[in-house]
Amino acid sequence: MRLRCLLPLALLALLPAPSAAADGFPPIDLAAGPDGVVGPNGGFRFGALPTPGGTVLTKTTTQGGQVFQAGVLEGSWGVPVVTNDGTAGGLSADGSTLVLVRSASRHPRRHTSFAVVSTKRFAVERTIELKGNWNFDALSPNASTLYLIENRNRRTNRYAVRAYDMRTHRLLPEPIVDPSEPGEPMRGFPIKRITGPGGRWEYTLYVGGEHPFIHALDTVGRTSLCLDLPDRVERRIWRNRLAIRGDTIRVLRGGRVIAAASRRPQEASTGSGPPWAVAVVLVSGLIAAAGVRRLVIAGRPG
Repeated sequence: MRLRCLLPLALLALLPAPSAAADGFPPIDLAAGPDGVVGPNGGFRFGALPTPGGTVLTKTTTQGGQVFQAGVLEGSWGVPVVTNDGTAGGLSADGSTLVLVRSASRHPRRHTSFAVVSTKRFAVERTIELKGNWNFDALSPNASTLYLIENRNRRTNRYAVRAYDMRTHRLLPEPIVDPSEPGEPMRGFPIKRITGPGGRWEYTLYVGGEHPFIHALDTVGRTSLCLDLPDRVERRIWRNRLAIRGDTIRVLRGGRVIAAASRRPQEASTGSGPPWAVAVVLVSGLIAAAGVRRLVIAGRPG
């Protein structure tokens, strides 16, 4: 299926505001909304927008907003958000797999569901059902391993990074930790993220714990590093951004380096680019008129 229509911008008025149901929910428990997530080469954007008739999945060009593929998934799903600044995730570095999260009706969730979508076939391959409140964190480049955040204590912001083997459909029993600090509990809020080329390393800035740090996740090696930062990083936190220069990862405020740490893994960064208002205005009637097929959840839950 290949759609080549430009969507009228006037139809944007038919869409619900992305923040309409945001009251009381932390940003990482909300979906990315119409912004979606940009593909690895920057040419396409994947979006998921709940409508009364199901969730509209789209693959659109970033230049011009042409619809390349589209479908409808039963239920209410969204592209996951990985940090509190609204950075979207869910797409593997090879572009083959998109992970969606079922929209939350309460916080914290009692159960969390993820849908694994093949971007080539534009079909849902399986769903993953987990008890408790979980968030998407990352995917390995070929989508063989899914990384999730298990929220263990809401009051202390304690969490654990867990690995889910996508080939065996199994949640690995042990959390992913820094081998040099295996017993140190992880606490804090994810604020900023930057991704290494090829998608192997994910670098996330956390604050709100004992001290700020960068969590460096090796999505291929199933291990991580915690790079400690000075407390000054927490000042005017939303003005900070991450950048990689050589063997260091830096926290920048404007053009000034306010902190840096040796990142140790020999990888650099690409990032996912700024959000763009995707014209995902395929409401149910427009979908039906275009002859877009409805996606059916296939396979057994993980």
